Amino acid sequence: MEGTNRETGVYEVNGSKEGPTAVVIGGMHGNEVNGYRVAANATNWELDAGRLLVIPLANIVAIERNSRRGPDGDLNRLFPSGQKPESALARAIWGVVKDTDPDVVIDLHRSRGLFNTHRRWIGQVLLLTEAHGERAIDTAEYVIDYMNENHVPRTMRFHRFTMADIHDTDRDTGMLIQKVQRDIGALGFLIESTEFLLDLETQLRWTTTITEQLLDQNGIQRTA
Repeated sequence: MEGTNRETGVYEVNGSKEGPTAVVIGGMHGNEVNGYRVAANATNWELDAGRLLVIPLANIVAIERNSRRGPDGDLNRLFPSGQKPESALARAIWGVVKDTDPDVVIDLHRSRGLFNTHRRWIGQVLLLTEAHGERAIDTAEYVIDYMNENHVPRTMRFHRFTMADIHDTDRDTGMLIQKVQRDIGALGFLIESTEFLLDLETQLRWTTTITEQLLDQNGIQRTA
C-alpha cells in the first residue's frame, strides 16, 4: 500500500544461522495495543537462527483511530480460504505472507474478557484451526503449560491460558491463520490475551513470552 494512508512497514530479522521462517503480525485490530507494541518490539530482537518477518502495524488507519475496524471493516475477516483476500490491504498483507513462505505465522490480539467466562470474549486463548494436526497441538499445549506454570499466578485461575479451535468460537470465517493453514500449509497461531483485570504491562509481558515460546518451539530462539 505504498504511497497511501494505509502504508505500513515490514521488517526482517535474521539469525546468525539458517533456520525456519516465521511471520509475526500485530495491529490487525487497531485498539489491541499489546499486539502492535509487542510486534514493534520484535523488530529489534536478535535470533540464534532462522528468519523473522514482522508487520507490527498491519492496520495503521485503525491504530491511529484506536478502533477495532478500519475503513474496510474487520481486517481479520477478509482472508477467505481458497479465494482472493477481500480488500486491498488484506491482499497486500497476504502477498507479503505468501512470498515469505513461512513455516509458522503468529497473529497477536487482545480480548476484553475471558474465554468460557464472558460470553462474547475469547481472552487468554491460543487459537488454532481445525486442521493443524498433532505438531501444532503439541506446541500449543507446551506453551500453554509453560505460561500457566511460570507466569500466571495461582491466585488468577480464571486467567490461565487455554487452547481452542476456531470452530469452538464464533470467529470461524475469513481469519488469516485459517488461510495460512489451508492455502500454504504453514502453522498458524492466534494469541488472544485479555485486558480484563490486567494492566498493560502484564499484557505486554505475557504476549511477548508466548510469542517467544512459539518461535522457540518452531526452531527460532530469541537471544536478545
